Amino acid sequence: MDLAADHQVTLTGEWTDEVGNPVPAPADAAVVYSNDNPAVINLTDNGDGTAVAAAVGELGTANIHAEATAGGETVHGDLQIVVVAGLAERFNVVAGEPTEVTPDV
Repeated sequence: MDLAADHQVTLTGEWTDEVGNPVPAPADAAVVYSNDNPAVINLTDNGDGTAVAAAVGELGTANIHAEATAGGETVHGDLQIVVVAGLAERFNVVAGEPTEVTPDV
């Protein structure tokens, strides 16, 4: 997913059966989230099966990995987040290289 550099998103897991149909989460389900690029995404694992991925301002890519355990089985899920520039909100005047008004002769 793309995420603007000034945004965050809540992450939740979705349990499915073997052919992809949604099913309720097992009663003993536990999910742990991790992030391979904290320079781009600040990940907060809420400890309740959800997490918040917040862009820190740097553009780039972070891979979020989730490990879910239930009934003695462990399954994995991944989400790639690409942090992109946000909307234009500010304007700066940028000076070029100075040059002489009247060149030396």
